[in-house]
Amino acid sequence: MASRETERIPRSVVLTAGTIVALLLALSGRYGFHRDELYFVVAGRRLDWGYVDQPPLTPLVARIAESIGGTSPTALRVLPALAIGGVVLLTAAMTRRFGGGRQAQLFAAVAAGGSGIALAVGHLLSTTSFDFLLWTLSTYILIRLLDGADPRWWTALGVTIGVGVLNKHLIALLAVAVLVALLMGPQRRLLIGRWPWIGVGIAALLALPNLVWQMANGLPQLEMSAALAERSDGPAAFVLQQVGLLSIVLAVPAAVGWWHLLRTPNLERWRPIAVAFAILFVFFLVSGGKSYYVAPMYPVLLAAGSLWFERLRGARRRLMVGASGLGIAVGMFIALPLLPASEMSMLDATGELAETVGWPELVDQVSDVFESIPPADRPEVAIFTGSYGEAGAIDVLGPQAGLPGAVSGHNTYWLWGPPPSHGPVIGVGAVGDVLGRICSDVTRVDTIMNPYGVMNEEFGLPIHLCLDPDRQLADIWGDVKHYN
Repeated sequence: MASRETERIPRSVVLTAGTIVALLLALSGRYGFHRDELYFVVAGRRLDWGYVDQPPLTPLVARIAESIGGTSPTALRVLPALAIGGVVLLTAAMTRRFGGGRQAQLFAAVAAGGSGIALAVGHLLSTTSFDFLLWTLSTYILIRLLDGADPRWWTALGVTIGVGVLNKHLIALLAVAVLVALLMGPQRRLLIGRWPWIGVGIAALLALPNLVWQMANGLPQLEMSAALAERSDGPAAFVLQQVGLLSIVLAVPAAVGWWHLLRTPNLERWRPIAVAFAILFVFFLVSGGKSYYVAPMYPVLLAAGSLWFERLRGARRRLMVGASGLGIAVGMFIALPLLPASEMSMLDATGELAETVGWPELVDQVSDVFESIPPADRPEVAIFTGSYGEAGAIDVLGPQAGLPGAVSGHNTYWLWGPPPSHGPVIGVGAVGDVLGRICSDVTRVDTIMNPYGVMNEEFGLPIHLCLDPDRQLADIWGDVKHYN
């Protein structure tokens, strides 16, 4: 395996990574902000060591992106696109360490970067964008350690896990699953010595500020996790959705890759990776986790599965290439804004893309309501929203229309608190019951729409107006919290 150490990543793989990044950047300005991106921008303007629904890294990235590139979807989406490019290169590097040649590395790179989930998270700024990269980097480092690398690589793994926890807590479960997998087999000997525990210490030290923030704020992540589990689609959907994340075609080499890591003799030193995946899969299955929680481990499975592809010959290989290309093409239309926004609903599977349209129009509708209020009362207006997406749209896009900032009971917006005092209240979204508690005369003045007919989460929700509230939002703020 000497060539494995010296051979560079093939130029075709580098070209694949560059093409995927270029595609993502070319489409980054279509449609508009995602609801989460608006929230991240606002959170980035209020930097802290934690938030109700995520650690600080992604809001920090949003802050940096806005500072450098301005407030635009494209500025926010540069680093997510580059993160997926990094996943592509790391997948090829893992394939090489498994013993795969150039064709195997190219197939793994195309499969990892062209999968529906990779394209989706590479298009939008989200915690999952960097989760994908950090999980893939962690598995790459683990592969090296299982292959006899210098034990000081444990420090690199500790840094990666620690930074990952500052992005999304799920990567801590990867660390636990790997530890259990190692203890179950003969490679538990890798845990002997100081370096693994130095790595654990580094990870814990990096994660400590967010843990302190969580404890100081009542551990909201636990409440969030419980709320997400209640909205689970169930075990059957969890399993079926795994196929959709990759495409039905790419699920085949991923499944083959997992089996080879588990059972093939010449890959047996990497068996803990397959065991860790199984542990995580079962855990998320029974605990109500979201289907994409295990997706960041698919690159390593595709890397192992590409060895099977490399052994295919003749018609079988051509069939796999053609089917994979078709699967990737279908995934692109679902994950990326290739269609005009007005045609998005043709797919009947718009998913997260549906949440990237309609925000300027929502702000315009709220602005019209604001302008209907007597000028003398406008400085005292409060805009109260049902979700952080609506609040984020008001905070990010509203200043151009002269709107005041928004408040909400949703997630970290609740921690940021109510206005100290206010006059009229504009209620955006499903907040009519709350307004009814502070105002005896609430009027529904509009309905949230978008010009594309896209049935997203906001479509059809009401906009209310309370001109003369009897009480202040601060009086009932403890009752408006909803973490979900």
